[in-house]
Amino acid sequence: MRRSLLLALLPVALLAACNRSNESTDMAPGADTVTASTIAAPVAPATVADPVGVSESAAPGEHTTFDAKAFAGEFADARSAVTFTADGTYSMHTESVAAKPPTTGTWTLEPDAHHIRLDSNDKADEDRVYELVSNDELHATDGQVLRRTGAAR
Repeated sequence: MRRSLLLALLPVALLAACNRSNESTDMAPGADTVTASTIAAPVAPATVADPVGVSESAAPGEHTTFDAKAFAGEFADARSAVTFTADGTYSMHTESVAAKPPTTGTWTLEPDAHHIRLDSNDKADEDRVYELVSNDELHATDGQVLRRTGAAR
């Protein structure tokens, strides 16, 4: 009976010895413990780069309750007028001594949904940001106030 027990336990002991030899290749010769250098570092999750040229700003009316069609129209003060279209483009006419063609570009609603950014097609011009007080009034940081012209929508 001892012999049959020994024969039954021999494969288990050999299997354990085989697994032990695989572990020993990870450890330095003669080492009893596993060191920090032999433990595999956790793999960092893969990151996806942001697409080039994609703005985090919402397009007019995108992901908000803002209605770009209702907002579209002309806003003006004594020295300038801006015409906003529902497709996100604008045209700005400014009175000056020298006759200048209108400034054109795109407008977007900022992520806070309280500011409109005008991005000129002329990259030499800086972006203009207006506070959206209402669908009929915009305030610039320099104190300029633009109000909707014509009949209110």
